[in-house]
Amino acid sequence: MKSRRRVSLLQSLSKWDCSDLKEFTVVSKSPENTLKLGINIGSVSKPGDVICLEGKLGTGKTVFVNGIARGLGFNGPVRSPTFIIINLIPEIRLCHVDAYRLDDSEALISLGIEEFLDGDWICVVEWAEKVSEALPEERLWVRIGFTEVDSQRKIAFFPSELWLERIEKIRKQVGNEY
Repeated sequence: MKSRRRVSLLQSLSKWDCSDLKEFTVVSKSPENTLKLGINIGSVSKPGDVICLEGKLGTGKTVFVNGIARGLGFNGPVRSPTFIIINLIPEIRLCHVDAYRLDDSEALISLGIEEFLDGDWICVVEWAEKVSEALPEERLWVRIGFTEVDSQRKIAFFPSELWLERIEKIRKQVGNEY
């Protein structure tokens, strides 16, 4: 029963209904601050972590991924793998997925994502709501949305059990406006 409830909760993420999950929301005041927030997430990420990103075009998902990569110690550019779908950064064992062009979870599985979910890599998946069934339940879900101010973004974190302590640590560092 518990796993059925968990699946139901995860399926509802794309509807902005995560009331049963511990949510932490930040208003990022600029793309630079979104990058810094990604750096914070990267600095506490570990092999085996899966970070799911959801947000409309232009909300800053790739900016956030750049921050994660920097937080892991990578200083090069990170581009969204829109056409190649999976971009690997072996120096930091980061698997960056852009699921925008995929129809469903089966399409991601057919590309071999399971190889990078084995615990040795950190996987960050943009447009994760399209392929969530292919991803483990223990994950950090991040929803990035527009606000009334063009340069600001509402960033909501929905951590699984594995992420609770790490997100709490970041929440204490950054507060609700960043």
